[in-house]
Amino acid sequence: MAERLKVDGTELDKFFKDLTKAKNSFVALQKSLRDSGVGGLGTDDLDEACDQFQEDWHYGTKQIAEQIEKLTDITQQAKNDFHQVDVALEKALEKAKQRGRKE
Repeated sequence: MAERLKVDGTELDKFFKDLTKAKNSFVALQKSLRDSGVGGLGTDDLDEACDQFQEDWHYGTKQIAEQIEKLTDITQQAKNDFHQVDVALEKALEKAKQRGRKE
């Protein structure tokens, strides 16, 4: 039964890598938005709208990157906690098995 309770660390590690890639993509997007200019595309209204869009996207991508980082931390802690529980459960089952043999 204990083998069915194990957490697949390999899949979680892949998930962490994917989250890190996603965060890095959003950080790169933030940098691109910060470094690019939109002035002179057309009318003043269009330039102003583009500037506002760029500000909104920069803020949004920053928030998403921060949330991805928090999610990574939370899931990493969950993985560690599951591992500790798995080890403790394995020891408890082994101890119970040993007691059962003695009786």
